[in-house]
Amino acid sequence: MLVEVLAFVVILVLLYVAVKSTGRPKGMPPGPTPLPIIGNFLEVIKWTSKNQMQIEFTKAAKKYGNIFTVDIPGDRTVVVNSASIAREACLTKKDDFAGRPYKFTWDYLTRGSIDIAIGDFTPTLILQRKLVHSALRNYNPHLVENVEKEADKLSKRLKSHAGNPVDPAHDFLLTTVNVICAMVYGEHYEIDDPEFLMILDYNTKMFRLLSAVHLLNIFPFLIHFPIKDSKDIELVRVNRDRLLDTKLHEHRETYQDGVIRDLTDALIKALQEAQKEDSKVRDLITENHVVMTMTDAFSGGLETTMTSLRWYCAYMVLNPDIQAKVHAELDDVVGRDVMPKWEDKSRLPYLEATIAETLRMSCVAALAVPHKASVDSTLAGYKIPKGTTLLLNIWAMHYDENEWKSPHLFDPTRFLDDEGKFLHGSGTKSYLPFGAGRRVCIGEALAKQELFIVISRLMHQFRIESPPGCPPPERIGYMGLVHMPKPYKICFKERVLKN
Repeated sequence: MLVEVLAFVVILVLLYVAVKSTGRPKGMPPGPTPLPIIGNFLEVIKWTSKNQMQIEFTKAAKKYGNIFTVDIPGDRTVVVNSASIAREACLTKKDDFAGRPYKFTWDYLTRGSIDIAIGDFTPTLILQRKLVHSALRNYNPHLVENVEKEADKLSKRLKSHAGNPVDPAHDFLLTTVNVICAMVYGEHYEIDDPEFLMILDYNTKMFRLLSAVHLLNIFPFLIHFPIKDSKDIELVRVNRDRLLDTKLHEHRETYQDGVIRDLTDALIKALQEAQKEDSKVRDLITENHVVMTMTDAFSGGLETTMTSLRWYCAYMVLNPDIQAKVHAELDDVVGRDVMPKWEDKSRLPYLEATIAETLRMSCVAALAVPHKASVDSTLAGYKIPKGTTLLLNIWAMHYDENEWKSPHLFDPTRFLDDEGKFLHGSGTKSYLPFGAGRRVCIGEALAKQELFIVISRLMHQFRIESPPGCPPPERIGYMGLVHMPKPYKICFKERVLKN
């Protein structure tokens, strides 16, 4: 404890003495006036302390405009708050803003930033994404079956609660982890398995450590101090790498050409095929890249999917009339005697619209993963120097009153046309739940499949209610790396199926 206090004092002294006001570069868009000595750092810390930085940025946009600068030590950031400017950056000028800024914690946890999510935009990254797309195509036939199995197990666990109040977070987490583990290396866990508990532990720590505005990113030397975050980041790296290195080694030892058991097999196959086509691949892609891709599958698919499921249930409790319409559509289209399947998706537009509206309102990836200007460029007519961090405030876009009527109202009909058919909003609306362009979420298709299958089966079997005397779920949650709901308890009342 004494060491942590001393470290904090050192930080304050260094901030006061060493950090100079960055000012506003000529030609840059207007932004918050830098404070004396420490720029906007104190203002950012204040926003971070509220766990709602996305909301604070949205408020700032009303004062400073849809694009403004924030200066903190060692990192000039441009915050984008409108979908049109975000599309200019991600689509029109996709190569200019496809980079990733360097963050010490990211680099430390990704073996030198060689994963897909965090890695800078390079020829190696382009090749990695190509290999992953190939691997996912090979694995995809197995995905639906695995998700259906885990969705059925989830239903059994929820039924065991007999309609009593429960926080579904742990049940959803087990479902999501097992889908990912089955996909990545072909294994399933029980709720008390020591390896499963270790995976939960290191992922919980990792998501906190991966926050872009983190003490270790500003003062990397603190890694040498025996403080909590320094201990945690080392523990995460050791436990995660030991697990995934072992799984990769086991797969290489048992791999059979043409037999795809899981994503790791698919990656091995895609890498071998790419190496045969181009000898340069062997020098660009190593086993470290494969392991970091396995890590991306965990990091990208675990917290976001589980959190989206929690938000969906919260909105169903808060909007019982909408929940009733979902039930009616399922009963009319699928019937009560069989479970909904992925193939039913096109016949269930209202259900699909409720998922889309959940992704809009919950805005799980509220600030996305920061981009970086790889060259000198412009946005909305402003000069953006090379190396500038670009932060996309997806929250501001999803709650833009100029784009959405009553944006704080949960209304699935936003995603339905006059004939009741589902409208895909990512291309035209102020709606970017998976990003866009060069750095679009590589697991978008998988996430959509998993959410639809789990939610359709969940709603087919249960009516979700708020327990008497318990407060309903809150509409605003906590903001870490993702925007997660505050803990709540709800009741899953079984909808009786016909024999």
